[in-house]
Amino acid sequence: MIPHSDRQDPPTTTFNDHLQQLVEGALASISAADAGDIYAVSFLIQSEDDDPRRPTLTIGYNTETQARRSIQDASDQAEARWNYAFWIQNELTVVGDRTSDPAGATARQNWISDLGLRYDEPTDVADGDSVAGPLAARIEAHFGQTCCRLARVLHTTGVIERSVGRPVPVIVHELEYYEAIARQTEAANPPGLADEFISWVLNS
Repeated sequence: MIPHSDRQDPPTTTFNDHLQQLVEGALASISAADAGDIYAVSFLIQSEDDDPRRPTLTIGYNTETQARRSIQDASDQAEARWNYAFWIQNELTVVGDRTSDPAGATARQNWISDLGLRYDEPTDVADGDSVAGPLAARIEAHFGQTCCRLARVLHTTGVIERSVGRPVPVIVHELEYYEAIARQTEAANPPGLADEFISWVLNS
């Protein structure tokens, strides 16, 4: 198995542009009734079909009402507030999903090729460990960094504040939490804005 970066058709739009456009549209769709109750925006990163070559970004949010409702099922108030398992888990948009966002899926694959990280499914374990594994890790890292940069742009340009009515933290996360999740969320937000979440992750 050999990684390759060839691409037959040039992309009609860059993945970064597509990502920003869909996320801004999703945030703009938040109703005024919900906006006042939102305390955090969710940037959930997952891999479609557990394939690291197909990272997706799901945009959602959680509300104070949901956090209060979840306290009875959580170990404490902090867990009810910050553990995604207790969140609404709504999907304003899923960027890169091959069914709901085929244009984004294509742009994402072109983006991966441009980074020189495209690879074929390994045919044996050795290739998976020596070639696919490192490439998959680099795709994950680049995708996470891209999502963090976008979150900062949305703060800087006022998109978050206009959509929600005030600055709220963007939580850049997976289904599981660990120190790297705290650090990338820290990088995604203005200083201090996500401190409550970061402290909970690091001290849980």
